Amino acid sequence: MPLTVRLDPKSRRLLDTLAKRSRMSRSDVVREAIARYALDEGHAESRRPYDAWVDAIGAVKLGVRDPARTTGDQLIAILEERVRARRAR
Repeated sequence: MPLTVRLDPKSRRLLDTLAKRSRMSRSDVVREAIARYALDEGHAESRRPYDAWVDAIGAVKLGVRDPARTTGDQLIAILEERVRARRAR
């Protein structure tokens, strides 16, 4: 739906800067700003799926992290343990 908005020169420059920096169209920047404003105001229909889970992300612990090993090393160890467990059957 087309909409016309009158902006003062300062706001227009800011909108152009934001659009260029984020590599988005001016319309996309305005749409995103409206969505963020609606989210701040507590309108549930404007929430993204990520917003519903943001409190849970990172809250689950999958074991003790060994700082001496990288994540890749730990994953390899877990996978090797699974292979050993399958072979033992």
